[in-house]
Amino acid sequence: MENLQDIAHQVYQRTGVMTSSKDVEKILSAVAATPHFWEIITLSQRPFSVVAEMIELLRQKNLVTIEKNGDIKFNSKGLEYLNSLKIVPKRVYTCPACEGRGINLSKLEDLIKKFDQVTVNRPKAISDYDQGFVTTQTVVSRIVLMAERGDLEGKKLLVLGDDDLVSIAAGLSGMPTEIVVMEIDDRIVEYINEVANKYNLPIKAMKYDFRDKLPDEYVGYFDTFITDPPETIEALEICIGRGISALSQEGCAGYFGLTLIEASLGKWNIFQQILASKFKVVVTDIIDDFNHYVNWDYLLKSVGKDYAFVQVEPRLNWYRSSMYRIETLIDSKGIENEYKPCELYVDEEALIYKEENK
Repeated sequence: MENLQDIAHQVYQRTGVMTSSKDVEKILSAVAATPHFWEIITLSQRPFSVVAEMIELLRQKNLVTIEKNGDIKFNSKGLEYLNSLKIVPKRVYTCPACEGRGINLSKLEDLIKKFDQVTVNRPKAISDYDQGFVTTQTVVSRIVLMAERGDLEGKKLLVLGDDDLVSIAAGLSGMPTEIVVMEIDDRIVEYINEVANKYNLPIKAMKYDFRDKLPDEYVGYFDTFITDPPETIEALEICIGRGISALSQEGCAGYFGLTLIEASLGKWNIFQQILASKFKVVVTDIIDDFNHYVNWDYLLKSVGKDYAFVQVEPRLNWYRSSMYRIETLIDSKGIENEYKPCELYVDEEALIYKEENK
């Protein structure tokens, strides 16, 4: 049978995403652990396109069978192949109570309950802006993380894009002195302002596209920013660059999520070099699988693959990202120039399809 490197090369030819034999090994281990495609992505922590094409390749090589419900299972030939490579099913040892975040939410049950009550009529996620919001536990965990690092209480907080409604949770916590939301979706801007007025929260939401220059009054104004950026290199650079330019001084912090589902380790490496060499900030934390996302309604219509095993409704909150915390140094510098066009959502690692290939 073919070795792992040969399979990796075939996956690369199909996707354009650099794929290693270790990537193939991780995907095989995940497939051995669960038959459900979306959980395979979660367990393997490899880009969506790589996982999808890898499984299709396994099907074509008659190593797996696809059942009517979309389940993926190794057949006898596939199990023999796994055994020959000494690959075992992926094992998970994550703490079920904190979901691997290392955060105890038991003292914040009132905030969790209040947030759910206040946001019951929140706007739905839409494909126009590639939206998909996180679970309530994730939102409150973000608040706790920022507070624990000394970046929230008595601080001015900028939220760049907020379909997650982190601003509302932060306002309900009573910790920040001021919260400004800059958001491109008019529905969310209006909703956050309505909630802020109703509950007397220190939040101001405004329409903003992060490709535009920050309003002058907010350059160097904040103590902390948090965002959930699109994951093309261009979008990551401009979004985080805007956030850094909004921070006031040395020792301020930025928080953002980054997946391995739409961003390979190669992309992580490029972006980390931008953080260190261009922006001159320090990465202080990377917390794996910190952010868990609620499954969004338009998922199956937007994904770039129509394979039977992909077109199955997820059985778990499979889309997850690591939480980054960065801290500014005395010579840190963001992006303050005028409008900067960039590709926001689509590259070879993206979950969504390219319109021209629809």
